Amino acid sequence: MSEFDPIAYIKEVGGVVKFGSGVLGKSAIALGVLLFGVVIAAARLHSDYAIIAVLIVGAIVFFGWLFHVLKFAEQHPDIAVLEGAEWSSFQRFQAAAKGYLPSPEDKKPILAPGTPDNLIPGESVANKELGQ
Repeated sequence: MSEFDPIAYIKEVGGVVKFGSGVLGKSAIALGVLLFGVVIAAARLHSDYAIIAVLIVGAIVFFGWLFHVLKFAEQHPDIAVLEGAEWSSFQRFQAAAKGYLPSPEDKKPILAPGTPDNLIPGESVANKELGQ
């Protein structure tokens, strides 16, 4: 049997866990780290008053975050849950549904810089220059 490798185990678990996307998912990760710190601080403190103070501060931070994120998600639902290519694809979909984007038939292919205008599709620039 092989020896237990904690780094390999963490990598494997990290590949299974899918964190949320968009502003909500990314800020939830940061909030989770902060609340984990609050739990550690509460466990390490010996004074009851200090533990209660840390828990109150953690609750204030959590509900402050929740209020602002819900307000943002209400105003910008697409940005709140989508990111990157998902968001830009959604924007293109909305524009196409409203008729703002040209149809694929109306689009003309764009040639790479330096290619001749009379290049036949499937023909290479090297063959064109050699006269083949």
